[in-house]
Amino acid sequence: MEVQHPTDDGPLSAEQALLLEQFRQRVEARISSHGLTSTDVADLVKDLRDHPQVSRQMMAELARELQRLLPGQRFSFDWD
Repeated sequence: MEVQHPTDDGPLSAEQALLLEQFRQRVEARISSHGLTSTDVADLVKDLRDHPQVSRQMMAELARELQRLLPGQRFSFDWD
C-alpha cells in the first residue's frame, strides 16, 4: 500500500508532534538499553516514514534530532 504523506511543509500538527515525541522516547529507550545502532535508526525511520502523517517538515525535525543524538553521522531520508 502506498502511503500518501501530507504536502504541507508548515509547522507540525499536534498529531505529528506526538509522533515525533514517541520517536524520541523510542530512541532514548534504545540508547539506554543497548545503544543506538545504524540498524536501529533505519528501523525507527522506516516506521515513521510509513506513517501517513509524516511530512517533510517532520522528517527535517527527525534529522535534527538524530544529528543531536549522533553528531557526525549521515542519515538518508529518501521518500522513494
